[in-house]
Amino acid sequence: GKKIKEEGVKIDEILYSPLVRAKETARHISEMTGIPMREEMRLKEQNFGKYESTPRNGEEFKKAKQNFISHFEGGETMLHLCQRIYNLLDDIREEADDKVYLLVAHNGISRVIQSYFYDMTNEEFAAFGIKNCELRKFEFPE
Repeated sequence: GKKIKEEGVKIDEILYSPLVRAKETARHISEMTGIPMREEMRLKEQNFGKYESTPRNGEEFKKAKQNFISHFEGGETMLHLCQRIYNLLDDIREEADDKVYLLVAHNGISRVIQSYFYDMTNEEFAAFGIKNCELRKFEFPE
């Protein structure tokens, strides 16, 4: 919130993931800046099935993350996650006109958003992440 105010970033609306930490972050930013916020279910983090609640830096999980078609025994495939986020970004692009959105979600969503705007190899995609509270600006091509 402080960074947004200091840099004078113009944001029309905050869309946040239904996960508690994202909601709290969005609320904090909204209270500091007065920017309206709303929950966006499509920003929900990927369900990694049998890997839920396991360390994210483990070798087995790192390898599993590169299997884009796997449901991880009950989770969501990476391709389904990408479809969900790409559909959201397509909707924003169509409806937004000149609106600027701040998307508040967890790190896994950031790699999908990055891949919507920039070509990436599978390795770059699987390894991509952003820092906590990092702001990234994306613009739709004309």
